[in-house]
Amino acid sequence: MSDLRETVDLSELSDEALIEICRAAEVIACECPGYLARLLRQVRTFRAYTTSCIEQFPIDTETHLWLADRATQVESILLQTMIELMQKENLIDDAHQVSLDRLSERARATMLKQVGIL
Repeated sequence: MSDLRETVDLSELSDEALIEICRAAEVIACECPGYLARLLRQVRTFRAYTTSCIEQFPIDTETHLWLADRATQVESILLQTMIELMQKENLIDDAHQVSLDRLSERARATMLKQVGIL
């Protein structure tokens, strides 16, 4: 990250935004933010996959629509969980954006504490 004030808008956590959250949290001992971001991306990928199955296997359209609907529900739960975690960890700025610099700083501080530097 080149900009220390970089943020991610909570209103739309795109795959690119989720990747940035993972990068910012990658050195943290507790990888929960990054793990949630990876899960969210995987659920989105699954939803897209099962939707594409409808074209390949039209006889199973009902099943794939059901799976896509369930994936959407899981995505919603994970997204809300991600937002609540960021709020609990004070990683959301006054503009309701995820502060990647706060996330990175927290990750660095945790790692330094673990190795006895802080």
